[in-house]
Amino acid sequence: MERANKFVLILIFCAMAIGMAGCETISAASKGIVAPPPVIPGAKFVGKEACAMCHEKIVKDFDETEHARIVVSDENIEGQACEACHGAGSLHVNAQTKQEKRATIVNPKKNPEACYKCHLEKKAEMSLEYHHPVPEGKMSCTDCHDPHSKEGVLPGSAKSIFDKNAVCAKCHEDQTKPFVYEHEALREGCTVCHNVHGSINPKMLKERDLNLCLKCHTQLTFPYIGGNYHVTNVQRGPCWSGSCHVAVHGSNYNKHLRI
Repeated sequence: MERANKFVLILIFCAMAIGMAGCETISAASKGIVAPPPVIPGAKFVGKEACAMCHEKIVKDFDETEHARIVVSDENIEGQACEACHGAGSLHVNAQTKQEKRATIVNPKKNPEACYKCHLEKKAEMSLEYHHPVPEGKMSCTDCHDPHSKEGVLPGSAKSIFDKNAVCAKCHEDQTKPFVYEHEALREGCTVCHNVHGSINPKMLKERDLNLCLKCHTQLTFPYIGGNYHVTNVQRGPCWSGSCHVAVHGSNYNKHLRI
């Protein structure tokens, strides 16, 4: 009987492992997968030198970005550099009006599918219940990321940690403004608590309950936290509810992040 129970446990473990492997999403860019350039009917590839005639600064700065490394080593495959994301540019180069130029090039600012081709895991996260409204067309990837900039591809990556929240602050001013009593977690960035592309939890939180707070605030004396007995408190729900630490981003009135 004991041997049969062990066999059942092994089968359950194997099934879980297979399921987790099947759910893994892979970034095409990180795994070296070749994503074909967007198709623009009737257009031919012209090379980034043609793009530089009008977009000189963008092309010059682009060579120092992470996206510039997306180059296919096969000479028979076209669509390098600019055209890998924007599509073949001949019709765009020859267009005479602004309307024609907009209609003959792929603009990731208008359509995130150009980004999704390589960033498959971000597309999956954007499909979760709580996400930034990129799929709905209310914002785009380029509102937070500048694909042509060395600093802008990963916000805050080339700056101090105190600048990491600057991208979020463009929309979330109230949450990122200075407070008399700050929440120190914000020093490490909003992404400490939030999955910024999407989450199964409200507010795009990484955890839906007090486990989110206990990642930083766990103590050897638990359930005493900060010298206070918390058993009755945690039974009410997450730390930011139940009239407790509701000012999770910071408070001007109470050092325990209350309002």
